[in-house]
Amino acid sequence: MQPFRYPAFDLRQLTSFAEIVRIGSYRGAAKTLHVAQPALSRQIQNLESALGIVLFERGLRRLRLTAEGHELAARLPGLFAHIDRIVECTQFASRGTGGHLRVGDAGVATTEVLLPALRMLRKRWPDLRLSFYQNTSEGFFNDLIEDKIDCAFAMLPSSHPDLTSRRLISLEIGIVLPPGHRLTKQKEVSLATLRNESWIMAPRAANALLYDEIIGCCHRAGFSPRIIDEVSPRPRVISQVACGVAVTTLIESVKHLCIGGTTYRRLVQPTPKITCYLVYRRNDSSALLQTLISLCGTQAR
Repeated sequence: MQPFRYPAFDLRQLTSFAEIVRIGSYRGAAKTLHVAQPALSRQIQNLESALGIVLFERGLRRLRLTAEGHELAARLPGLFAHIDRIVECTQFASRGTGGHLRVGDAGVATTEVLLPALRMLRKRWPDLRLSFYQNTSEGFFNDLIEDKIDCAFAMLPSSHPDLTSRRLISLEIGIVLPPGHRLTKQKEVSLATLRNESWIMAPRAANALLYDEIIGCCHRAGFSPRIIDEVSPRPRVISQVACGVAVTTLIESVKHLCIGGTTYRRLVQPTPKITCYLVYRRNDSSALLQTLISLCGTQAR
C-alpha cells in the first residue's frame, strides 16, 4: 500500500463548489452555506489552484462550468455518498448490534437463499438495516463497482477483476401461458409442444446466458422458437402474455409474477436452468457482509 498524503484541497472546498453548482450562483450558495461571499470565492480560487484547473468560465454574466468543472461536479455526489457511508458504518460498528446492508436482489434467490440468511443474520445484528435495489445483472455489477450496493444476487458471474462471483443455486425455468391456453390443464409442459407458439423473450443483452439456455433447449426439443418481440422488464412481458399475445419463460422462483390469468408450468424434455450467483467486491472485509456470504453459502447447499 502506498503511503497516504494530505491533498492540496479539503472537503470544505469541494462542498462549496458542489453547492455553487447546485444553486447556480455564488450569492445563493453563500447564503445556504452561511459564509460570506468573498470567503466562498477564495475557497473556489484555492481549489482551482490546488487542482491546477479552472472550474468556472470567467467574464460571463451567467455562471458556467468549464469542461473540468463539469467533470468534478459529476463525480462529487458519489464521493459525498461514500463519506456518508463511512460515517454510518463507523457509527454502527461502535454499537456492535447493527449495520446497513445494501443488497441487489432481482428476486430469483430471495425465497431459497436470501430470506433464510437474513433471518439468521438479524439474530446477530438485531438492529440491522437493509436496503434492496433492483437491476439487471450487468447493472448490479456497475452498482458494485461504484459502491452503490454491497452485494448482488445475479444471474451472471462477473468478469470484473475487482468483483467475486460465488455460485449459489441452479434454478429451473418454466413457461408462462396466456389465459385459457390448451396446455394449462397439464402440470408439466414438454418443450416440443410449444413449437407452433409465438414467443416473447427478454432481450439477449439483458442476460445472454439465460437467453442462450432457452434457445438451446428449444433446439434440443427439435425447433427454433418463433420470437415475435423482445421486451423488458419481466412484468411487462407477462402483461403481454396476459393479453394472449404469446408465451414467455420465467424462472420458477419468481412465478408469483404471473398475473391477469396467466399460468406458470414447469418445462420438461428438456428443463432449462440458470445459475444464481452472489457477487460482491473482492476487497470488502466488512464482518456483516462476510457473515451474509457465509450464511448464503450454507443455505444454498
